[in-house]
Amino acid sequence: MKKRNGGLVLALSLLLGMTVLVAEPYMNKQMIYSLDSDVYEAIAVLYMDQGLSLPSTTGPYSQAELQLMLEKLNSARFGETAKATYDYICGQLDIQPKIPAKGVGFSWNVGANVETYLHTNTTDFTTRDAWIRGYNQQKPLLSIGLETWPGKNFYGYSEFTVANNNHLQNVFGSSVFGTNVLMVPPNVLGDLDMNMPYRAFVAAGGDYWSFQLGRDRMNWGAGVSGNMMLGDNIKYHNMARFTAFGSKFKYTFVTSFFPHPKEYMDYTTHDATTAKGNQRNLLDGISMYMAHRLEWRMFKDKVGFALTESIMYQSEENYLDLRILNPAAIFHDYYIRSNANSLLGFELDYTPINNLNVYGQVVVDEFALPGETIPSTSDSGFPLAFGYLGGVKYTKPLPKDNLVLKASFEAAYTDPYLYLRYSKSGGDGVTATDLKGDTYGLDYVVAVREYNGNDKVYYNAAFLGYTYGCDAIAFNLNGGVKQYGKWNAEANVFYMIHGTHDMYTAWTQTGGTTGDNEFHSPTTSHPTANAADSTAQTTRNSAYHLLVAGVHGSYEINTHFSVYGQVDYIHIKNYKNVSGKNTNDVQLTLGVSYSM
Repeated sequence: MKKRNGGLVLALSLLLGMTVLVAEPYMNKQMIYSLDSDVYEAIAVLYMDQGLSLPSTTGPYSQAELQLMLEKLNSARFGETAKATYDYICGQLDIQPKIPAKGVGFSWNVGANVETYLHTNTTDFTTRDAWIRGYNQQKPLLSIGLETWPGKNFYGYSEFTVANNNHLQNVFGSSVFGTNVLMVPPNVLGDLDMNMPYRAFVAAGGDYWSFQLGRDRMNWGAGVSGNMMLGDNIKYHNMARFTAFGSKFKYTFVTSFFPHPKEYMDYTTHDATTAKGNQRNLLDGISMYMAHRLEWRMFKDKVGFALTESIMYQSEENYLDLRILNPAAIFHDYYIRSNANSLLGFELDYTPINNLNVYGQVVVDEFALPGETIPSTSDSGFPLAFGYLGGVKYTKPLPKDNLVLKASFEAAYTDPYLYLRYSKSGGDGVTATDLKGDTYGLDYVVAVREYNGNDKVYYNAAFLGYTYGCDAIAFNLNGGVKQYGKWNAEANVFYMIHGTHDMYTAWTQTGGTTGDNEFHSPTTSHPTANAADSTAQTTRNSAYHLLVAGVHGSYEINTHFSVYGQVDYIHIKNYKNVSGKNTNDVQLTLGVSYSM
């Protein structure tokens, strides 16, 4: 009798299981949303509206993670406008393959964009880096995205673009008028960008974890003008990223690889910004960014806290020590100063009242342990290097027309040698004179390698952390109105005082009777070598002041067409850190997009 009952229970269990499998709809939640998507921002608006701290600030995010964020919200507390924002989010998270199928779903998207650029100063603002709306924001003429959903746990994406490359034969901005259309003057056929795809990866995951391998952008933090640990100013990371997330805790581990700085950084020839050979040059050396990040939600979800540790690991001989690939280790405790430079970050955000969030970041690059020398006018030592960022955000769903009001104010400070560190010659007691013979540093400066139609290879360098790098004091004020999925209009004012140090400044000991005695930002002299400017030590004699005031917006005409634009006024006092040298520019971008 017991055997028959056991068999009956087993049969009913199998039947019930088969019923569940048949009834469960096809659902794959492993899509990775780009940093350009409005979905995360809209979720953050609703979190603040309910008095909660910001959701995870470690992007990009999978569909499963965004849906988990949404589940925390109390939909019964939504007003009419907040409900409209909630419906917009739900619609964006309900994206399904255009061709659903048993096994592998498939989808595509096609976009076409025509942009025009006009500005007034064709002498000083002649690179994309000199434009406020830079290369990451400028849209390609044509983009085709291909997506696959294999089974329930995998996702793949590749985006192919037709666009002009970063280094045009007729330098970007060298004429009053420009466009993203191929072969429309001043563009020529050789400007065709052959470095895509910039976003291409495979992903796997479940309800509470995600793994991503390939090219994508990342952004860690709540900052508006940038973030101290990891900013979104890098065009892409060649990365492997794992994240596990829940309602109270999230863990992220990432490795990202870049060209070794010996390929482009040279303090003897001062040509770090020029072309470096062609595609036939042998690549050598390893430069790897590795980081782990832990996030907690505390005090009834009113406070969010993140702890991040990272290293830049380099090997000129292509050696990767597998012992360092430990997601649970303390990277600083490897004590491999000749191969790695570590960075530690603390982040906190707090929503004291509904719709208002206060946040802050601190990063520690170089500091003196008890017993170590603190640089002063009498004693020399390693330069202390810290970075600080803080701000306040206000968002409020308005009672009419499903609009959301946004406003923020932010301030940032970075020490003169933050993100920088010399690596190779002379040992830790290196002097400024020794550094002139050095060839590269062990910095939080990385480069994206790009080929252009003139059979040249360029290395586009940028800080991994704060967009404006070291030696800066910055303020940012932003405000605007947005209707998600329809239109937005924003105004922004940015002011920065930047000293003489930049990403090509050689790191050296500070203090003492002959050392660099400018311990705080902004500096007004450049005592060390510079890999991109052989005249830095003699010509840079002042901090420069940058003021940018601008407005931008977009409007969706229908489901296929939208228009957008941006205009900025830029004024620089003490241009290129030369006292009394001033310049300004007005930059205008107008565009129209078609999507299918």
